Amino acid sequence: MKKRINKVIFENIGGSFQFNARNAGDLHKILQLDPTAWAALCVPVNSLNGDREFFNALDNDGNNMVRVDEVKTAISWLFDMLKDINVLNDRTDALPAEALREDNTEAAELVGFIRQHATELLNDKQLLELGRIRSKLAKLQAGPLAGNGILVAAAINGQAANELYTDITTLYNTPGQLSLEQLEKFSADAASFLQWSKTAEKPQFRNDDPVKYYSCFKSIAGKIDEYFRFCELIRIDQAHARRFALDPEKLPELDLQNPAQIDELLKNAPLARPDAEEKLVLSNTNNPFYQHTVETFRELFKLDTLTSEEWAKLKAEFAPYQDYLAKAQGDLAGQLGCERLAQHLANGGIDELKSRFAEDKALGSVIQSLRKLERLLLYCRYMLEFVNNFVSFEAFFDSDQSSMLQAGQLIMDGKSYNLAVWIDDIPSHKKIAVRSGLCLLYLEVASSGKQAIKRKVAVAVTGGAMTRIYVGKPAFFVDNDNITYHGRIVDMVDGPISFGQTIMAPFRRLSDAISNKLQKLTDFSNTEKELNTAIDKGKMPAQQTVMQQNNQVPFSQRFLNNGTMMVLAGGLSLAALGAGFSFVLKAITGAITSISALPIHVILIWIAVFLSIFLVPMAIFAFLRLRKRNLTLFLEAGGWAVNLPMRLNIHVSGIFTRGTQYPAHTVFKVMHKPRRRRSMLFIILVMLVLAVAAAALWYLHRR
Repeated sequence: MKKRINKVIFENIGGSFQFNARNAGDLHKILQLDPTAWAALCVPVNSLNGDREFFNALDNDGNNMVRVDEVKTAISWLFDMLKDINVLNDRTDALPAEALREDNTEAAELVGFIRQHATELLNDKQLLELGRIRSKLAKLQAGPLAGNGILVAAAINGQAANELYTDITTLYNTPGQLSLEQLEKFSADAASFLQWSKTAEKPQFRNDDPVKYYSCFKSIAGKIDEYFRFCELIRIDQAHARRFALDPEKLPELDLQNPAQIDELLKNAPLARPDAEEKLVLSNTNNPFYQHTVETFRELFKLDTLTSEEWAKLKAEFAPYQDYLAKAQGDLAGQLGCERLAQHLANGGIDELKSRFAEDKALGSVIQSLRKLERLLLYCRYMLEFVNNFVSFEAFFDSDQSSMLQAGQLIMDGKSYNLAVWIDDIPSHKKIAVRSGLCLLYLEVASSGKQAIKRKVAVAVTGGAMTRIYVGKPAFFVDNDNITYHGRIVDMVDGPISFGQTIMAPFRRLSDAISNKLQKLTDFSNTEKELNTAIDKGKMPAQQTVMQQNNQVPFSQRFLNNGTMMVLAGGLSLAALGAGFSFVLKAITGAITSISALPIHVILIWIAVFLSIFLVPMAIFAFLRLRKRNLTLFLEAGGWAVNLPMRLNIHVSGIFTRGTQYPAHTVFKVMHKPRRRRSMLFIILVMLVLAVAAAALWYLHRR
């Protein structure tokens, strides 16, 4: 008996061979499928249409992109969790509880959780329902505890716990949020600081309280350090002394009427002019901004001069006191003071907060289990549909399906344009999509309702005409969830739409150019304005002024302004045009006479040849332009990584643009008949043209 071969079938979808998952059993083949055979490699979550939580569940790393590896991970997780993967074929929001495997640790934990909460999660048929799971999730997350390890102010009960919560969040600069790690660190730091404060003694300064000495020392220490650094610079090289002498010609700008600018300049200036001896004469500092501070320092420390060595010794004397302050003031917990810390450690506030954290942790465990069940049901409901929008684009090219890749449909000018995708930025999308060769519309739309959702959408036009479509045109858009949007067209990219439209495009452009030219030639509005202005003024230029102007105007322009010469030139021009017209008419008459002598079939052949000379190249050009239309670039412009080339042929164009679909047995009835006079006039005109043509042919054959 021959062994049955499990074939992997690739179908021609959108011009390339793609693997189409027909049922849940094909998911195993996707795990073994090489990424080079996938239709897409990654796709932005924001551009997908469907249940947002499903796409977020696929996006494991939360980078707003769904990749090949993440899809494979999700499929593998399904095989690990379910006894029979074929339950996915039902594509429903419900799942039998017994469908989960109990030989898998994660699945077994979920089975136990389901049994504990069966009354809330299972319906009458003992099926897990996505709606019930989400309802319970919403109920649990509506309270002050979120199960995420963070306590908000609303979750705190009791005065002691509230005061402790406020102090900790203020110290750590996290208002409204407290983590268990912060609470435990504060408790340890508070106990350590209280223990240290019991044994620590404040160092003395020269057998006296150091507070006033250190306060004065600290107020001037920075400027004294700066002075001695400048002195060291001069001691190395006397040339540096010139850095402290301002060049009168290069003084910085200073508003002498602005005291703040003057104070800022003095504040940044040295205490005194630095010298190589590294000696500061305290009684002779020349910076008035620090004069009072220096004088207080000199009197308190009983110093008239200060050398760099003396300054270093003085700083060393304050080192023990600085270490003491670093511990007493630098410790975050210590900033509250010993009395406040002892109160927090004794009044039970820490225990109350830890109790709330325990409740939050238990809630978090329940929420995590509910999230896993939600993810499981979402995968069961949408995984098959998603792989046929990612591994292959089968749903994308099927007009009977609603693709997750498409945003919806733009309804405009009696047609439905279905090749639409959500985008984040119009200029960045257009920069790439302009190379796709597609005719594109960019819209800004807003959903209906009190809280309007504003979005941007790119639409490819694959059928119809653009004669009535323009930038600023109001638009009506319906997404795949039947949410309606109103908006307008904000940008367009010109491109081929259909075979006939592409062939006729040059003629339309030529017609528009001729029409614009004729409109300019027949537009006498400027001349009329000038004439009206001259008549209103009622004045003619003086003869002398005219003569002077004529002498300054070139001969050619004076010739054009001379009426007699213009009449003569006009007569000659008309004579030349008449002679030319007569020659052309004679040539045409001769050609018609020669052609009329030919048999009818020869004339028809020549007409066909002349038409072919023009139409065949244009048809080839139109075909090539249509063939170059690239759907891949259109999708990649939105951030997609499309792996397979996709051309937009005539058949595919019909999928993405359709006309009005009338109900069955529709009867079209003309309510207002056209006037008989107008129809009769048209018939008479046609008959007259035919009569003239027949007379011309009879005359030519007779000759």
